[in-house]
Amino acid sequence: MRSSCGMMPRSSSPSSIRSSRKACSLSVKKRSISWYYDLAQRVLRLWVRFRSYPETATHLGLLAEPGPPLVYFMQVRQLTDLLVLDEATQRLGLNSPFSPSPLDSRSGFYLSRTGQPSPLQRRPYRYSKRMLRLVKAVQSGQIAAVRIVPVSVFWGRAPEKQESALKALFSDDWGTPGPIRQLMRSILHGRQTLVKFGEPMLLDQASVQTEAAERRIARLLRAEFRRERELAIGPNLSHRQTLVNQLIESAPVQAAIAQEAADKQLALAKAELKARSIGVEIASDYSYSFIRFFDVLLTALWNRIYGGVALHRIETLTQISSGATVVYVPCHRSHIDYLLLSYVIHHQGLPVPHVAAGDNLNLPLVGSLLRKGGAFFLRRSFKGDKLYSTVFEQYLHQMITRGFPIEYFIEGGRSRTGRLLAPKAGMLAWTLESFMRDHTRPVVFVPVYIGYERVFEGSTYVAELSGQPKKRESIGGIIKALRSLRENFGKVHVNIGEPVRLQPFLDATQPDWRNSIERSTVAQLANTLVTRINDAVVLNPINLLALGLAGQQRHTVDADQLEIRIDLLRRLALAVPYSAQQHVTELDGKAVLAYAMDHRIISRHSHPLGDLIEIEPQQFVLLSYFRNNVLHAMAVPALLAALVNRNERIEPRRVLQTARSVFPFLKSEYFLSLDESSFELRLQSMLDAFIEQGLLKTSGAWVMPPALHESASIALHGLAQMLREPLERFAIVVGTLVRFGSGQITAKQLEDTSHSIAQRVALLHETSGPQFYDRAVLRAIIATLEQIGLTRVQAQPQAGALEFDPQLSSLAEQVMLLLPVETRISISHLSQPIQPEPIAP
Repeated sequence: MRSSCGMMPRSSSPSSIRSSRKACSLSVKKRSISWYYDLAQRVLRLWVRFRSYPETATHLGLLAEPGPPLVYFMQVRQLTDLLVLDEATQRLGLNSPFSPSPLDSRSGFYLSRTGQPSPLQRRPYRYSKRMLRLVKAVQSGQIAAVRIVPVSVFWGRAPEKQESALKALFSDDWGTPGPIRQLMRSILHGRQTLVKFGEPMLLDQASVQTEAAERRIARLLRAEFRRERELAIGPNLSHRQTLVNQLIESAPVQAAIAQEAADKQLALAKAELKARSIGVEIASDYSYSFIRFFDVLLTALWNRIYGGVALHRIETLTQISSGATVVYVPCHRSHIDYLLLSYVIHHQGLPVPHVAAGDNLNLPLVGSLLRKGGAFFLRRSFKGDKLYSTVFEQYLHQMITRGFPIEYFIEGGRSRTGRLLAPKAGMLAWTLESFMRDHTRPVVFVPVYIGYERVFEGSTYVAELSGQPKKRESIGGIIKALRSLRENFGKVHVNIGEPVRLQPFLDATQPDWRNSIERSTVAQLANTLVTRINDAVVLNPINLLALGLAGQQRHTVDADQLEIRIDLLRRLALAVPYSAQQHVTELDGKAVLAYAMDHRIISRHSHPLGDLIEIEPQQFVLLSYFRNNVLHAMAVPALLAALVNRNERIEPRRVLQTARSVFPFLKSEYFLSLDESSFELRLQSMLDAFIEQGLLKTSGAWVMPPALHESASIALHGLAQMLREPLERFAIVVGTLVRFGSGQITAKQLEDTSHSIAQRVALLHETSGPQFYDRAVLRAIIATLEQIGLTRVQAQPQAGALEFDPQLSSLAEQVMLLLPVETRISISHLSQPIQPEPIAP
């Protein structure tokens, strides 16, 4: 009959427990155990329950037979594991790890003190001195032979089976737990502990004759421990140590290390240590137990704060070939984006991507958690740091060539205005360079549109839209944001855009890409990705509400008219879809208003002449953010409305002619996926839809807006107001250039002057704040003028000055006619030429 003691199974009877404890008391006398070990073991006995495998000594084969002495090897030194092993050996009737061995006073050994090696060390594995002494004793003949039994102790169930976030967080993983984690693990998982005995290994003189005998023994033990851990908790998904070692050993990094040592007069070892430190600073530390922790935690979080996560075109992900490296490219609206997309991908049964994160998020504790969730960090700027850039490029290259899914935000940072930001080509260029170096594995970019109905950072965005400077991320800011968890943030929409397969794209764009990647190719790919993100637009109820309030100067609006506007916008979006990937809410105008009231965005008040909708001042500003999310989808109908709204009647050909002139600037500012021919077709289809919806009337070859007393007139005016700001910016830039004259002002001077004028116009006529006079937008307008051939940089006599064609003057006049009279007067007055700073010779 098997003896048992200490940490007993729940099914043990009182009599068996008493007899077992008596037997154990006799065994303890034969063990060499310190008082603190004995005290710790007594405490563990109160809570820990374990089972051993095999369950009897007979099933262990050699253990049941007489032979060389037994010694136990564990992978890493952990007090809790050692105490549980002691109890298990007593239950099996075997010698204790605290009993004497042929080498010294104990039979329990460990392979390494730290377990997971440090990536900062060139030779990371440092074996325990007792193990090395044991091997040398056998080599010298001091010990004839011993039998090594590898032992693994697992606490709790596998991470994917944990239903509690706390239990998932402290479940077994591939890392080495510290004292606090060991304690928490024992408390949370002590009732589900498994002691796994491996097959014995004979260590005698015949097996240790080689010079590297200790390395061979250690390698065999590591393989055994790895195999058992993979069976128990799944594969090691981190590979941090391996990745860092391989990137340091790569030729580009070795060359950069040598250059760093030469430039800064460092020893080569110090330069390599610096490179390793950079690698550790960058690399993720993927942990499946943390992924499971995030899964359980985020499921509870989404259920608490969101009305659901709606997925659109999610089947697109499963259609991508399994052998490809997938690069997810989402828009960036909130810090929640990091967690949300990983959560969605994980629940589709796909590998969680490694996410590129700015080092501003590498905060104490937060950075460590994000790193375990797959985040890798990069500095915001490392210009001039050749060693850092080389290590980072090589790290990214290894991730791509190994097939790890990657995620990065092509905008570079969160959009504070709600509009998609101009793409930053850095990460994209490195991805293309990596593919050029090794293109054996396909690379597929997946654009992702994320649409919110409310954002955590709402109050911060309101402050920034009102002109306050951006605040750095901090622990205090995160704690403050946690207060919002009591609120309802509506529904989140995730829409998968049309993937871009890299090799076919490169073959079509730059056939000789295998030699070098041109900047224009990177720029074209960046533009393709952002336009495909916009193609996957989701028009949710809050977006439609914000669009319906376009041009509204006051915080109160007629409820019936607002319903009509929202219904009209929805019908237009369905009649002439922006793209095949778009999604439009099923709610009509009345339901949208009810939905917004439920989420405390608006309030409804009765009035004898009809109900009124009131918007809180903060929500009024924030709604411009959600309007900007989807404004590109309404650019064509808004432009058409602007062209016809200020004319008693107009010929369709004249509409097309003016729209064609303005289109390149809208395409540049809103990243429209239309080309000129598809734009004209879309405009014609929208013209037909306007007539069908009663927004326009026909009279022979003319079209005309509805009469002022008709409700359609108000709806048409609201549509026209959507493009008021971009048209005003365009009029400011072009009007300023024309009034200065051809060859009289440089691009930089034009930008500065336009910025000052736009700033003043915003103060006088606009409510959108700093986003109206954003320098990046003004700079894009100036660049577009040159791209389409309306301006060119003068070489002589005034180098750098902008020359323009005469047709630019007529275009400026046409655009000015689309603006309100008071805005026209302000722009005309402010854009009168002043003496610019002289152009440097």
